[in-house]
Amino acid sequence: MSGTRHARRSADKARPLQRILAVDDDDDVLEVATMALGKVGGYVVQTCRSGSEAVHLCLSFRPDLVLLDVMMPGMDGFATLRALRELETTRDTPVVFMTALAQRHEIAHYRSLGCLGVVLKPVDLFALPEMLQTLWSRKHCELAEVHRREFDELRREYVRGLKQKLGSMRQTAASLAAQGWQRPHLESLYHQVHRMAGTSGLYRLPELSRSASALEEILKRMLDAPSWPPPSPATQLVMLVKALERTAGREARAGAGASNRVGLEG
Repeated sequence: MSGTRHARRSADKARPLQRILAVDDDDDVLEVATMALGKVGGYVVQTCRSGSEAVHLCLSFRPDLVLLDVMMPGMDGFATLRALRELETTRDTPVVFMTALAQRHEIAHYRSLGCLGVVLKPVDLFALPEMLQTLWSRKHCELAEVHRREFDELRREYVRGLKQKLGSMRQTAASLAAQGWQRPHLESLYHQVHRMAGTSGLYRLPELSRSASALEEILKRMLDAPSWPPPSPATQLVMLVKALERTAGREARAGAGASNRVGLEG
């Protein structure tokens, strides 16, 4: 997945819990769950009495969360969880197990299988909605932290690559200064600066983004001018790119820890 998509995913707000599929072979449990989640919690609730039915219902109902009984005849909760994880549409659907009073090591084992949490029977009518909402919120907090770490690593990787990108700009500017105005070289420099203006903003380097945007505007005016070549000397581009390098170095040092600082100038 590209850095842009990772960054976008990191910025996504956690969507609310709305649709819950409750699965149990006991009609009384389903009745209580429906009342607790639908009337007390205000969720959209669908119920079914077997694991195989749950797998099929997930394809049409598309639940945000599955509340799944562990002990069911035929296809038990564990087998149902495995079946859900094999389907593309339910591979990441959170599952909460329901079970009778269990030992701590059993609950830890259930969680190790990939469930979001465990609800103990008998189900507390009024506590169930809050329990599921707490598990849901915790899941999204954990995902947000994972995405933040992913974004931070991508940002560090981007900062490490700035030296090469700026070096390429410097070479292009030096070629223009040495050989005079050549439109293909100026266009190449414009596109490099344009990309940096966008990506540096994406990776939270606002000063670099502003400086790159300002240089981008200068280059655009040169390219769009009615006369060619521009009246100003091409050597000025070397100075402008060096100024951009200083900005990048300053902002990278300000935003990085001592162990992650990256030299960009020179």
